[in-house]
Amino acid sequence: MRNSELAQVLRAANPWWSRRRRASWVLDDADLATRARHEWAPATSAARAELSTLAQRPLPRTLTLVVGLRGVGKTTAVKDVVAHLVSDPATDPRRVVLVPAQREDATGAITCLAPADLATTVRTPTRTGAPACDGPRVLVVDEVGAVDGWPRVLADACRRGDQVVATTSVLDPADVAALEAAAPAGTVTVRHLHPSSMSELLLARPGAGTGDVRAAYLRHGGLPRAVGEHRDLGDVSAEFVARIASGLHLDVCRGEERCPLDVLLDAVCATADRFVEPEPLARRLDLSTSEVALLLERLEQAQVLDPRRGLVDPLLHRLPALVAPGRHTPPSDEHIATFSH
Repeated sequence: MRNSELAQVLRAANPWWSRRRRASWVLDDADLATRARHEWAPATSAARAELSTLAQRPLPRTLTLVVGLRGVGKTTAVKDVVAHLVSDPATDPRRVVLVPAQREDATGAITCLAPADLATTVRTPTRTGAPACDGPRVLVVDEVGAVDGWPRVLADACRRGDQVVATTSVLDPADVAALEAAAPAGTVTVRHLHPSSMSELLLARPGAGTGDVRAAYLRHGGLPRAVGEHRDLGDVSAEFVARIASGLHLDVCRGEERCPLDVLLDAVCATADRFVEPEPLARRLDLSTSEVALLLERLEQAQVLDPRRGLVDPLLHRLPALVAPGRHTPPSDEHIATFSH
């Protein structure tokens, strides 16, 4: 991508660089507006508490990874951090640079920055449209795990004195090891955002019947937007389901069509017993056990699967039937309850 094209991406992602938009950008940001429509307050409070230290002031020479399943609210959480930082008169908003490592077009297709483009944008932001400023940057890189070689790029920025906040749905232990080896000692922190559990939903609705909360939870799961949409709309929207499915297909299948995500998740549900084992899954998918082992590893790295219990959220069990209802039958509530983490 040419630097002029990267500059267009950055200008669109960083409206607070404009003096006129410094305060008003939060009103029409798509992610923040969606949360305003369908917000489940306990999840928002939990995310803000987890990242509260980042929102108080810039923290040079620190590197924070925000990790979680697609749809759990990572992007919205870090935009909250940005909103607090740029609203502080003591912080020059030109220092704060949001880099979208993944972008979604009008059709819902997801594109990723090339490794060279991520390196250029993070290492020399002024060459790609960021205004000049005094002092170290606050670099917020969204969905960085989609870009090969990201640990070295982020570690270099931290060594220069920048504060780095990065979100990722995919966390390979090898990448964490590479990041910690390349970054200054003691600068790397990993924060996890998780879907809410049924017990958390019960605590948030003390007057509700346990059976009603359980039935709702087994239908919508614990992703914040899913909880809010189910409350407001009576179910989870097709738009949200499509976004989760599209992102997970990229995370797990790497865009390959040989094993569609809905088929993979349905096969995991159908073959899970006490543990998720590669052999029965390989037979059902007509793949080798080594190919299935790789897919299971990717599911785990994408925060989708606990190999000892199954899929981490009830909505993931229903995802195949929601994405392709003519091809898949929704699993029973008993199955979901048994094989949800």
